[in-house]
Amino acid sequence: MNTTNFYCDKRRWFLLILLIQFFQAPAQQGPVGSPWNPAALYETPKVYPTNLCKADGFESFFYEGSEFKASGTRVFAYYKKPAGTPPPGGWPAVVCVHGGGGTAFPDWVQAWVDRGYAAISMDLEGHLPQGNFPNREWHEKAGPPRITTFGDIELADREQWFFHAVADVIRANSLLRSFPDINKNKIGMHGISWGGVITSAAMGIDHRLAFAIPVYGCGFLYQTGCQAFKKYFDVMTPDQLRAYKSKWDPSVYLPGCEIPALFYIGSNDGAFPLDIWQKSALLVKGRRMLCIPVTAEHGHIWNQKEIFAFADAITGKGRPLPDIGKAVIADGYASAGISGDGDLRVSRFTAMLVYTMDTCGWQNRKWQSVPAEVKANRVSQKLPPETTAFYFNVTDQEGLTFSSAYEEPVR
Repeated sequence: MNTTNFYCDKRRWFLLILLIQFFQAPAQQGPVGSPWNPAALYETPKVYPTNLCKADGFESFFYEGSEFKASGTRVFAYYKKPAGTPPPGGWPAVVCVHGGGGTAFPDWVQAWVDRGYAAISMDLEGHLPQGNFPNREWHEKAGPPRITTFGDIELADREQWFFHAVADVIRANSLLRSFPDINKNKIGMHGISWGGVITSAAMGIDHRLAFAIPVYGCGFLYQTGCQAFKKYFDVMTPDQLRAYKSKWDPSVYLPGCEIPALFYIGSNDGAFPLDIWQKSALLVKGRRMLCIPVTAEHGHIWNQKEIFAFADAITGKGRPLPDIGKAVIADGYASAGISGDGDLRVSRFTAMLVYTMDTCGWQNRKWQSVPAEVKANRVSQKLPPETTAFYFNVTDQEGLTFSSAYEEPVR
């Protein structure tokens, strides 16, 4: 027997088996324990035209959602693209994900269209976009309602609101990708408040996204100091809390995010404290930018110029943006570097050291801002001795402000 040929044949059979297993392997799945199946969500959903809630200049339709109680669901949406001929490769596009009590907003879609993007905005709470929350009209193909903060945790996964909300925004991306005049490689997601929570989960599941912009909302909600959220986690049983931590909290999915992301929040946001917000942002493995204005402003606000500038930088419509490095302390001074591919001349930037001396809840801390020196692509300022937390806000000549992560001096 020719043993050389025997072992060569054995290796060939082994390689053949590996190839067969590779091509028969199931499509990409989410993290272990994830209730979502990306392969199913990546399929193009069916579209159902409607004359309900029409808005001048916008397409309005239902698209196919997930099954709920053995019946199919539909999601109402507005869609619009810029006028004229698409650029080479197609229009960039954005999935707009509303917050609690929100709905499909044509004005939000228009804000992106005005900047050269196609956009889709859908209602994730089973309503039609008419009337005011909580008195909007349900439609007959609606999925489950949102019951407080994961108040439906005891139900089967596919009967819970958050399962449907995340699935529906990923399906919206799949729908945009099916349009011939949309650039599949330049579709992002912009979520506000609860929409930021949904986006924070979806961006770690849907790896087709070009960028993600969660505003306010984040992960680690079970660690929040905000009583409006905390009270719901306090009444969960140990099993319910374990289920939440392993399946629903965005912190499960953010480590799988390798796409560019901009996290935006006010320093004194009343719903999402700065500590869990930053903890969430730091999980992202892709390019990560932060924007932390000194404000408590919170709502369905989508006109922040940093958001559009970030999307433009990622899609190639605008100039590169600077990265603000980790803030450090040496000899009583705090400092952080400025880096990136754009124009980093010192003359382009001004900076502020933002600091607090308080130790109370993040929502109630008083933040003070003092000018910082910008020199040799680095910002610095003497740190007041009683500082408990600080960060830098760096502003360019076009008025765009981006932030370093906050730091807490060691005492």
